[in-house]
Amino acid sequence: MSQSTVNISHVKFVFLFGVILPNLAVAAFPDLGVGVRPLGMGGAYIAVSDDCNATFWNAAGLTQIQGSELTASYSILYAGLNAQLFNQDIDQLGYHFVSYAQPIGSPSNVVAISFLFFDSAFYQEQTYLFSFAKQIWSKVRGGMNAKYLRTNVTETPYIATDPLLAEIDLTQSATTVDLSLFYAYSDYISIGITGQNLMPADIGLLETMHLPIKVGFGAAHKTKEYTQAIDFTWRKGRINDQPILGMRFGLERWFLNRQIGIRTGYNVDTATVGASVAYGETYQIQLDYAFIYPISSITNTMGSHRFGFSVRF
Repeated sequence: MSQSTVNISHVKFVFLFGVILPNLAVAAFPDLGVGVRPLGMGGAYIAVSDDCNATFWNAAGLTQIQGSELTASYSILYAGLNAQLFNQDIDQLGYHFVSYAQPIGSPSNVVAISFLFFDSAFYQEQTYLFSFAKQIWSKVRGGMNAKYLRTNVTETPYIATDPLLAEIDLTQSATTVDLSLFYAYSDYISIGITGQNLMPADIGLLETMHLPIKVGFGAAHKTKEYTQAIDFTWRKGRINDQPILGMRFGLERWFLNRQIGIRTGYNVDTATVGASVAYGETYQIQLDYAFIYPISSITNTMGSHRFGFSVRF
């Protein structure tokens, strides 16, 4: 999407994250990534996944957490890309995330609940996750997500006057599952594999539209001070008769006994940087920030900003 102003009083579409969705057959839940630390690393997180953010990247990685953990993030998407609504107001796009993880019985069994919420003036998405991760063998962990997805188009005067749109249910919901594996090859090298949306989930409003199956593979090298990661992804479908493939790179460096962290990342859509400040040992509090700049299809924006808060206890 190259235009910075969109007026929906003339055409039937939902403007979401710079994607035009014709006739409200909503191609929802795009690959924007979740969390602040993962996005600071360009989304190269499948084989890292050592905190609450793992629920969306690789649930099997939850077995790496050492205790209870809570994380929340607030996002400002595509600052400066102000969609103009039917009433000339300016829409602002928000993308927010909360996750809580808790070991049960032993650190090798972890459950988590997560909530992801997209909000605009006329369109909302919610994703609810229940995650379970378990150590299967000494170096192999498995994970599963049960997901409930919900979309809602807010009724506006424009929609109310359109005979077709006025008659349909503007709310849709569906369920699906994710499966994942995490392999700790050594103390420093890990590998992750994920499969998302493995059960059909119809989230279309005017026609059937299933969320695409997504498969990811990642490798990471981690020490106390450094993390280096690379991911490869595949999504079912084709664009311009080409398969939908992706590659992501991420680097992270910690200083002062992991109290200060910096990171950067790159993928085909964005270039990213991020930073963290952590305090405490028994009860650790961490503040995160990431800046994500689009380098492919979206222009006239000052990028996206994500702010995060985590506590471990």
